[in-house]
Amino acid sequence: MEPMEVFKVEIPGEPFGEKKYRELIMDILQDLGLIRSLGRLYVYMDIKRPAFAVYGLIRSGIPPLKVRDLGDVAKAEGGYQIKVNNEEHMADLLKALWAAYGRERAEQPMRDTVVIASDKDPSDMVVTDLEAKFRQDLTDALIRVAPEGFRNRRNEMTDNSFFFIAAEESLTLELVSEMREQIRRMENA
Repeated sequence: MEPMEVFKVEIPGEPFGEKKYRELIMDILQDLGLIRSLGRLYVYMDIKRPAFAVYGLIRSGIPPLKVRDLGDVAKAEGGYQIKVNNEEHMADLLKALWAAYGRERAEQPMRDTVVIASDKDPSDMVVTDLEAKFRQDLTDALIRVAPEGFRNRRNEMTDNSFFFIAAEESLTLELVSEMREQIRRMENA
C-alpha cells in the first residue's frame, strides 16, 4: 500500500512554517507507523486566531491479530506449541492465552515459544485489536502535532475519517465551523 495520496499543509503567510510543519507531521506519523493507514491528510493552521485543524481519511479497517498471524502453531504433547516469528506482540499473546486458558496452562519455556495445555487449537484466537491500537496511536499523533499551548482540543472519528481541532481559546461552534470550511476549501482546491 502506498503512502498518503494527498498531504496538504496550509499556514497562511508562513511558507517556511508549512514546510517545517509538514516535515514534523511526517516524522511523527512515520515514528508511530501510521503513514500507510492514512489515505489523505489536510492540515490548516491560523496563526492569527490561533487555531489548528487536521482532517484525514482512514484506509480500510485493520483486521484483528490472531495467534496464527504471530507464528506457527503445532500440536504438541499435551496441547499446542506456538513458535512466535515476530515477538512484537508477545505480551499481548501471553495476556490472551492466560485469559483463555489460565496462567497455569500457558507456559513460555523459551523466549520465542509458548506451550498451552489444551485440546483446542488456539490458531483462530484473537490476540489484540489492531484497529483500536491504530486509533489510539492516531489520537496520540494528533495531540503531538498540535502546537504547544493549544490545550483546548476536539477529536471526532468515524470509521473512515477524523477531524481534530485545537486552539488556545475555547472551541466555539463558530471556530469549529470556520476550520471545517478551511479544510473543505483545501479538499476542493
